[in-house]
Amino acid sequence: MKPRDVSDLNPILVCAPYGRDGETIADLLRRGGFEARVFANLPSLAAAVDESTGAVLVTEEGLVAQGALSQVLAVQPGWSDLPVLLLTSPRPSGRPADGQAGRLLADITNAILLERPLGQRSLLSAIDVALRSRRRQFALRDQMALLAQSHEALELKVQERTAELQEEVAQRALAEAALRQSQKMEAVGQLTGGIAHDFNNMLTGVIGSLDIMRRRIASNRLDDLDRFMDAATASASRAAALTQRLLAFSRRQSLDPKPTDINSLAASLNELIRGSVDERIQLQFALDPDVPRAIVDVNQLESALLNLAINARDAMPDGGVLTIGTGAVRLDEAETVQHPGLEPGAYVMITVSDTGVGMTPELVEKVFDPFFTTKPLGQGTGLGLSMVYGFARQSGGHVRIDSRPGAGTRIELLLPATADEAAAEAAPETIAPHGDGQRVLVVEDDPAVRLLVREVLQELGYFPVEAAEPHAAIPILASPTPFDLLISDVGLPGMNGRELAEVARAHRPDLPILFITGYAENATIRADFLGANMSMVAKPFRLEELAAKINEMVTVSA
Repeated sequence: MKPRDVSDLNPILVCAPYGRDGETIADLLRRGGFEARVFANLPSLAAAVDESTGAVLVTEEGLVAQGALSQVLAVQPGWSDLPVLLLTSPRPSGRPADGQAGRLLADITNAILLERPLGQRSLLSAIDVALRSRRRQFALRDQMALLAQSHEALELKVQERTAELQEEVAQRALAEAALRQSQKMEAVGQLTGGIAHDFNNMLTGVIGSLDIMRRRIASNRLDDLDRFMDAATASASRAAALTQRLLAFSRRQSLDPKPTDINSLAASLNELIRGSVDERIQLQFALDPDVPRAIVDVNQLESALLNLAINARDAMPDGGVLTIGTGAVRLDEAETVQHPGLEPGAYVMITVSDTGVGMTPELVEKVFDPFFTTKPLGQGTGLGLSMVYGFARQSGGHVRIDSRPGAGTRIELLLPATADEAAAEAAPETIAPHGDGQRVLVVEDDPAVRLLVREVLQELGYFPVEAAEPHAAIPILASPTPFDLLISDVGLPGMNGRELAEVARAHRPDLPILFITGYAENATIRADFLGANMSMVAKPFRLEELAAKINEMVTVSA
């Protein structure tokens, strides 16, 4: 027989312990072109088995300690199923192998059972079948290795791509943060620029008027001072209004919400709005008689409606129709989820509609931005709609706008509704009442404000006692000196006015307390801030307003 090419073949391990059986079998295999290695016993053969082994040939006599081979076969790799050829003695037809041969056959899955006597051709044919099976296993192993390499390469690419994506995400996050910071700084720049422009104009009016009055008083020219006093007062009032709008925009103004009849309030503005619009503009009301009351600060709502009406007027330079309407709506969770702070429930809707020029979608997106205005320079502060928006959100409501070029604008102001029948009533006009020597403790850290409050109290006939900060006021409150009223700023060094009020009530449980504040974050909703027999006046205040509030509180406590 022609020797085979053994370059791609693997060794056949032979165990035949009797005489020269092992060498004889190996010689037959080598002459047939196969590589063969002979072992004296099965444990030594089992120790030589590795992934390169082509097949195992064992005679029945060599099965002593066959467990060693069974252990090796049990731990083969997943792709391997090592062929085992077993040479046995002749058996009656159909009788299975028993003894050690039977136990070995039970432990292997790729067994070839050969009976003696066995010719060379039959032996080589069986070996050839076993090695073809083994070659398929090696091919499977190589494919699995390639797949593993491909999988590792794929995992590596996935890891690399994941790292790239993470880097892209990080870079995008940095870019978005930089963009937000840029937009924030742009908004801050726009805000501070607008504030600086308007306040500088107003301060020029105040400072300039005071300088002229000082010069004229020094030269005893007193005949024309009222004109400059009025100019200074007007500029100061404009500055106060601008500050109030800024607080409204930032939702930090002090609100005094109460159940309010919206229809009555809107109707009460009829004459004021008619006097503010061009006579070519038709003003009409569409008030729902069944609209519930709204929880709102009356004064701030009046200011918001007047702002909206003036904006509508400016959008109709050639005349048109201005409509103010009311109605009731109910918002569900789907409508409020996009607006944090807006709760599902019943709302009163106030609409201000015009038939004016309208706005593009790009302008609509910006109308609530601070100091954004479509009016010519010097004709608008750009705080009207931003103030309305901030006021509505601080009140627990919302603002919606619908506008198209040439089709006019409709603004919807939503405010929380209530079933409470008690409506807020407008305070009657009052003149500054005078006191009768009542003792008032004034706690204010700003010397100029403290001076003015003291002078106002003295002018009105009260007896003021001053303290520049809370720790100076506490001993006075703990003393036996009687007091009819405590006037305290909210923002004080070391202790805020509300905390000082608690100390005062510990010493004087029935003492009325009047807070004066320019801004206090924790006093934005007065009902949540004030206790029994407490009230609040916002700076800047007029003498009549302060005097009326002082008289009211002193009279009630008397």
